[in-house]
Amino acid sequence: MKKLFALAMAAVMAAGMTTVAFADTQNIYVSNWDSAWYVVGSDNRVDYVTDVEPEGGDTIAIPMFVWDDKDDDGEIDRGEKDSVFAYTSSYDGKVYIDDVWSVGEPAEVTTGWVNFEKVQKQLPWWMDKYGDRQIKCVLITLPENDTNKVEDLAGEIRVGRSKSAAKKSPFTFDLELSYYADNTLTGTSARPWDGGELISGETGIVSFDKEEGEIDIEFEDVATFTVDISGQGKLNLAWNTSFNKEFGAMYDYANLTFVNFEGTPSFSKNGTLMVYAEPDTFIYEVTEDGAKKVDAEYDEDYEAWVLTTRTLSSYVISDVELTEKTVTDTEDDTTDDGSKPIPDTGR
Repeated sequence: MKKLFALAMAAVMAAGMTTVAFADTQNIYVSNWDSAWYVVGSDNRVDYVTDVEPEGGDTIAIPMFVWDDKDDDGEIDRGEKDSVFAYTSSYDGKVYIDDVWSVGEPAEVTTGWVNFEKVQKQLPWWMDKYGDRQIKCVLITLPENDTNKVEDLAGEIRVGRSKSAAKKSPFTFDLELSYYADNTLTGTSARPWDGGELISGETGIVSFDKEEGEIDIEFEDVATFTVDISGQGKLNLAWNTSFNKEFGAMYDYANLTFVNFEGTPSFSKNGTLMVYAEPDTFIYEVTEDGAKKVDAEYDEDYEAWVLTTRTLSSYVISDVELTEKTVTDTEDDTTDDGSKPIPDTGR
């Protein structure tokens, strides 16, 4: 996973204008229309509609819908499309949630009324048909993220008028996303991009002017990343040049220099990364399993390794090729059955 998961929509049906009372045959489901995030702010109002990654601690609203399953087959048939409605205040009754998490720390899931009036100019097409801006939603509060990493979350969510109906619902919302560090927890507000150098050990989360276009992000005299930031959300651009002892032990025959992007930031567009280094050196990506080759070329004019990427990870510059790992003398001198081998006496 990413840095960034794609959203999966559970059911996409047209929503009508008419509101009706809850019938015995009616069912409810949750769906992320238009693949947009609805992030809830103060007073249960949607603060903004965004297609970028949310942050730890954010509450995301996934709208709920009602349909009349006239033939009780668990599917929205051609003749039932006109009976699909957003869950507005004309409906009442208890809503039960069945959520199962497969990746990451489980999120807190509840239901509640959300007001979409604040973003009226950005309302999705389905909501523009309703005079009532209060829509009942599944509210997903993301776990806090006080790390320097992008955290992943995946799970399945169903809703129903009873616990058993929620578990058996044929409409499953597959939630898949990545979320960034929570600025409140880290104690650092997002630093607006001002064109200056990003200093090792001081840089944290950076926000961008989404109308600016292509910029050069300079990491002191160590690296430069040129990228188009149109529409770019906030990113954790903390970085350092600390020596990776575990990695270094794998290649103790080489002189190594590291460039570590702590948050593994993933931009919305590809950019050009230049890592400054001496000629006749080699560059690799740092992984837990060792050195990974990267598609890079050395530019003699800039005296830098140049590669195209959208995600900044950790890199190492070496004075020699890292073709073999250092062998340590830890071989076990026992036989397969656990006994000591019998010495060869020559007899």
